[in-house]
Amino acid sequence: MRFLENFARTLVVLACIALAGGVVYFGYHSYWRLYDSAVLVVLLVLGGLLSGVVACILHELGHILFGCANGFKFNSVHIGFVKLYRKDGRLRLTVRELPEGLAGAAEMIPKRSDGLYARYLRMVFGGLFFSFLFLAGAVTAAVLYFYVRMPFAAYALCCAALPYAFYYFFNNLIPRAGSGTDTDGGVLFGLLKKDAYCMSAVNILAIEGYLYQGYAPGEIEPDLYFGAPQLPEDDVNFLILLDYRLMYHIDRGEVDKALAVSDRLAGLLEYVPKIYLNQISADILFCECSMKEDKAKARAMYERLKHFLRGEKSLQTCRILAAYELYVNGDRMAALHELSAAEQKADACQVVGVRRYERLLLSCIRDDIIPEHAL
Repeated sequence: MRFLENFARTLVVLACIALAGGVVYFGYHSYWRLYDSAVLVVLLVLGGLLSGVVACILHELGHILFGCANGFKFNSVHIGFVKLYRKDGRLRLTVRELPEGLAGAAEMIPKRSDGLYARYLRMVFGGLFFSFLFLAGAVTAAVLYFYVRMPFAAYALCCAALPYAFYYFFNNLIPRAGSGTDTDGGVLFGLLKKDAYCMSAVNILAIEGYLYQGYAPGEIEPDLYFGAPQLPEDDVNFLILLDYRLMYHIDRGEVDKALAVSDRLAGLLEYVPKIYLNQISADILFCECSMKEDKAKARAMYERLKHFLRGEKSLQTCRILAAYELYVNGDRMAALHELSAAEQKADACQVVGVRRYERLLLSCIRDDIIPEHAL
């Protein structure tokens, strides 16, 4: 299967190179009198690069629009190094690296848990559909070139889009799933076959849907956490599901079980994709601080995570910093400062189940600070 995937990708790349060569050849043939050869090639390349950005934006827009039409809420979109995301009830813009192999990514949160299989399938299809429309437009422009006199600007913007439009559509259509950099084709075919990886993704979305509806992690049906299809321990969906199990046990006050899951996650960190690594590592750090009280290990983990924890300034990171300052450093004033920041962010958290979970943990930390302060 891997051989066929690589073979198909090689064919797509070769076809893309051939199309790019054709665009440059016909562009030079038709417009060489208007521009110097070097300038003409540079303008065609710039037109192709711009089309690549447009192709990526349209693809992610397809996911977002189809997602919103199917009961999902926008959370973030990544185009190259630019990330637009929702935080504390507001839209924010930042520059952040994407995992290798991805040009863009959209994150949508389900508002409810019913009918997720079909709704998720349609949201995934939306990206491919918009990429197909972009490819159809580029093909139409290329065909029109042979029948109408086309200005060079139109040729550089529309016809030069053909190679990347072709690549983006077919590269996303070729199935690849289970690596953390899944293609839409891989997810679609996986959903249609109902394979373990994609059905586990549906379980994860169902948990997120319940959280959005206001259920705390410990109130959600246990089968969604523990009844998912068997997956290898290095599978990205298994790792995400394991992180949700950690929330489940913490919310229910099952300390021994939470620590067992935390230790298991710690042993699997080498398999966690970069996009999830800091968040999952931070959850483990919280267990080390507040449950194990292993100060040496907590300090070692904090050194690796401090830039993420201090820079992210999210509800999760402020709560973890509060726990670290209190239980590891013994600095109640610093802990109270981080706790107050976390409580303010909890008020703005729009996922009610997460807000309830975080407030429970924050109240436990506050209970450990206030009595000492009152003295």
